[in-house]
Amino acid sequence: MPTISLGSENEALQRTMESSYCPAPIREARQRQDRILGQRLRQGPYNIADIGCGNGYHAVLLAPVARLYHGFEISPLMAEAARELWRNARPDNARIFVGDAAQAAVEEAFYDVILCLYFTAGNIRDKSDDLSLYSNAYLDRNPRFIDVISRFYRALKAGGSMFLTLYKDVPEAEMAQVDFYEHTGQHVVTRRGGGSRFVATAEGFWSARWTQDSLLSNLDACGIGADRVAWNDLNDIAWLAEITK
Repeated sequence: MPTISLGSENEALQRTMESSYCPAPIREARQRQDRILGQRLRQGPYNIADIGCGNGYHAVLLAPVARLYHGFEISPLMAEAARELWRNARPDNARIFVGDAAQAAVEEAFYDVILCLYFTAGNIRDKSDDLSLYSNAYLDRNPRFIDVISRFYRALKAGGSMFLTLYKDVPEAEMAQVDFYEHTGQHVVTRRGGGSRFVATAEGFWSARWTQDSLLSNLDACGIGADRVAWNDLNDIAWLAEITK
């Protein structure tokens, strides 16, 4: 895999932001994800943290039930897109924090709801040009994922909920990942059907797929038991995992 430059990664991200293309199974999963969130989060008001908040859409969607919304976004480009959206939509309770969520300073037992949506959980990794790092053993105990989720789980109040949108490890999900990347002008460098549980591009994008055992293994390393996890089936390619505290 070629060495990833910040310029190529930013260009790819810009194309992704500008593209309206979304494969049908991903679009369907996102829509069902938001419907479930709408059903679960009807009472409010909530303190909400959104890991990998992207363009800030959920700050607007959940504004009626949010006491406050804190978006955490590693990409300055995405963070600026969120600020632009908020300037127009004017949610007055939203703030964004730019940087690595694994290093975010969050107060313990502060949030009622923690979100990690639109498959962001599968993007969390130690960055490397050597794809052999991302073995199944790594994906089953991903140290960067464990750092992030452990930090935010400690920031969740007792009785609160964390929601993670996940690609299932099935061929249909891999096809949708490849389809999305290729239609946003990226170059997929992983071999389709090659046995790996992730798709990577030359431009630096990377997205893992999950088994239920893989998620539970990672959560176990965070001190979260399987009895705390409920699986919402979104469609053939995706789950919305709901973790309670």
